[in-house]
Amino acid sequence: MSYPYLRYGDQLPAVGVLQKLLSATGASLSADGIFGSRTREAVRQFQRPRGLGVDGIVGKNTWPRIAVAGVGRVNVVDCVDVFDPDLMRMEVRDIRRVGGSPIVIGGMSNGVEQAVMDVIRATRPGTVFLLRFHGHGAAGAAGISDGQGGIPGEHLSSIHTGNLARLRPVIGRLRTIFSAYGCVQFMHCSTGRGPHGRQLLNDIASELQVPVSAGTVDQLGGGLSTFRFEGPTFTAIPGGGTLRSWCRALPDFGGMSVP
Repeated sequence: MSYPYLRYGDQLPAVGVLQKLLSATGASLSADGIFGSRTREAVRQFQRPRGLGVDGIVGKNTWPRIAVAGVGRVNVVDCVDVFDPDLMRMEVRDIRRVGGSPIVIGGMSNGVEQAVMDVIRATRPGTVFLLRFHGHGAAGAAGISDGQGGIPGEHLSSIHTGNLARLRPVIGRLRTIFSAYGCVQFMHCSTGRGPHGRQLLNDIASELQVPVSAGTVDQLGGGLSTFRFEGPTFTAIPGGGTLRSWCRALPDFGGMSVP
């Protein structure tokens, strides 16, 4: 399975879900989406008796053990734009190495709609915790099937502030896949940067009714960067809420004894 890579200093909806999962296994945490010292110590306390590396980082070894508490509601789905072969060599390879099955999208017109259809086919309603898109981007733009440099003309192969009005009905079909803990991450360069980035993420969050995050600086990709943001992020919360308020509204997972 694919996984989120979360560590001290992260401020993301995925951290709030992690905090809820840890609480279900016995930790005493208040979910706020901020990976601070208390969350790091809770991760270490989870890792220590299970023979995991006690580093306070949630990655490929720790996440599957914690995710058991989610009882099928914390699935991670990756969709990768492989029109750039570098993304096939890096992101797709990285995800498959840890047992994930990424959805790959080549260069095509209407690639956003193809990606949406493929994601829906690959998932069950109400089960997805994290949907990640990987590709090239810019402030207020995220490539889905246009590789590096894009396909000349407007082919709806990317999502950006100029075409989102046309793509809203298409993107909106993803709403049914998310569990109560659902969120989206665009792992593209600079998609969340500036007013255009904030507008794009806010509009998508409003359409999907889940938080949407993106980096505000370049993302080099490959290795651990396939699974985590490099540098600062911006997160849009549906309804104009805050990360803290969204996390605190998350339902609790039932208490579990995790081996």
